[in-house]
Amino acid sequence: MGGQGATVAEFVRASGPLRGQALHRLALACAATMARLHERGMAGLRLSQDSVALGAHGQVFIGWLPSAAGYEGAVADDVRAWADLVVFAATGVRDGDPAALPPTLRVAVAQCRRPDHRSRPRAADVLRVLLGQSVATAMASVDDLLAC
Repeated sequence: MGGQGATVAEFVRASGPLRGQALHRLALACAATMARLHERGMAGLRLSQDSVALGAHGQVFIGWLPSAAGYEGAVADDVRAWADLVVFAATGVRDGDPAALPPTLRVAVAQCRRPDHRSRPRAADVLRVLLGQSVATAMASVDDLLAC
């Protein structure tokens, strides 16, 4: 990732799993970046502990590759990858136990890891949950906006 900083994997390896506000900031920054990119029509992000870099001032750098899964499939894959990244950051283990997450993150991760990719929330929904709305409220508000 060049001069952008350490990857999440490098950071966790050097300092241990993230906790508390540090974990929430990482989850929030990644979700916000993902939502901005999705809003611009960019999906197929490379969200993993080895490809997300952390900047010195809290920035998150995410790689992007066009996806063969189609836009909607790529969006669903991105939110799943976000969930896996957050679990890794909290546990230091690939496919770690999400029980280690605080309640808000645990709920968001569970939603993003649903087996049916069509039932996963959008990045904007995840961002709303992390900013304090319930999953149901976040998804309903987006659905209400789209119905207009």
